[in-house]
Amino acid sequence: MSTSNQIEFQYAGYQEACIDELEAGDSDLVVLRTGYGGGKSYTGGQWIHEGSMGWLPGSPALDHGESLVLAPDFQKGGPATYRVFFETLPGENTVPDDAGGDPENSSIVAGYNRNKRRITYVSGHVVRLGSADKWNRYAGSEFHRIWMDEPGHYDTTNLYDLHEMLISRQRTQAGPNTSFWTSTGNGFNQFYDITERRVDSDDGQLPWGDSMSVFVKSSLQNPFLPEDAKAKLRRQFEGTGREEQALHGGFAAAEGLVYDQFTRQRHVRPRDEIELRDDWRMYGYDYGWQDPRVIIEYGKTHADQYVAWDCYYEHGRPVEDAIRWLQSNDKPLGPIYCDHDPEHIDKFRQAGYGARAATKDLDEGISEVQAVLEVDAEVGPGLLVVKDLVELIQEFQSYKEDDVGTSRAEDHCLDVTRYAVMGDRYGDSDKSIRRRSGGSPSRGSFQ
Repeated sequence: MSTSNQIEFQYAGYQEACIDELEAGDSDLVVLRTGYGGGKSYTGGQWIHEGSMGWLPGSPALDHGESLVLAPDFQKGGPATYRVFFETLPGENTVPDDAGGDPENSSIVAGYNRNKRRITYVSGHVVRLGSADKWNRYAGSEFHRIWMDEPGHYDTTNLYDLHEMLISRQRTQAGPNTSFWTSTGNGFNQFYDITERRVDSDDGQLPWGDSMSVFVKSSLQNPFLPEDAKAKLRRQFEGTGREEQALHGGFAAAEGLVYDQFTRQRHVRPRDEIELRDDWRMYGYDYGWQDPRVIIEYGKTHADQYVAWDCYYEHGRPVEDAIRWLQSNDKPLGPIYCDHDPEHIDKFRQAGYGARAATKDLDEGISEVQAVLEVDAEVGPGLLVVKDLVELIQEFQSYKEDDVGTSRAEDHCLDVTRYAVMGDRYGDSDKSIRRRSGGSPSRGSFQ
């Protein structure tokens, strides 16, 4: 392909280093973490354009095939990821629906299909503009390049599952068959676990960690960010709890968290550092039609701190499997505060556990859990979590006030915690279920 119309894009040193790593193909995944104004999205957009046109050193001219651009969802992608993608096209007025703009105004664009969100370059290469909330739709495709913008904000998407699926779709002859993640930190979520802690979904060593390169840069290093903009960022964030996230590519607790008192440093402990009382156990139980079935075992320390000690967390399994988990692990008897299903309550009781209908008041339950998370100067937190309970830890660190009571909330372990804490503090809430189910009072309940 002729390169007579080649455009020279401008890059900061760290942006160019990311692109060099992507094109070398030595890393399956390259991550650029910066603060606000760090040029993340511009790097991603320009990498896609240059790669599609075969302008990068050693990059072949792509006269066929596809690449993929992912935003958190289509609604967020419009004014952010997609807009930057269109803005970085060579030419004037290339942003669709913006003062009559059209991507086809660019000299490197042959066509733009608005309905299919697909852009075709004059080289013949196609780029699809996608969304991470509907990622299964890309399972049958192959992609040369994948740019995922703001994966730290993919709130409803499992990043481990998404990466596993997409990396399997990168097997083209031309390559480079690499993925590029550009994002700010956004709380202590899966993006944090992958790019900072380098652990898998079970909190073990990330199996593909060696195939990932992470670049962490400060927005203040961006030479294209005006000095007055840098000064404004400094005034707003320097010296605050959000400085690392907003300026330097680090992490801070997400804004609007329900349990913002919870931190790994204060509340999470290795199992061998906790000594439980032998005479006290309780459990919480929750399930849903498409949700996981969850039981969490709680103990108490000799200082009467609650301890989330062990967890059953399985999809697509019947209640009998949860009961087998209790029995096969010789779990001590104790009350189980349950979601309101009389049949399940009966089955737990038949197994010897004092099952009770949980108190499900959402606002009051949240307040009680917030209270036990508080730290006593002499004792420490009122609730500890064993390090192995990764699902509960992730929910504590990502449960937002805007999601409370909505279907998008990932709060299954938190529901169980709420049931257990409320049950221990207030006792039975629904005596009618006990009467209907014909069960006896709690057996094995410790006082």
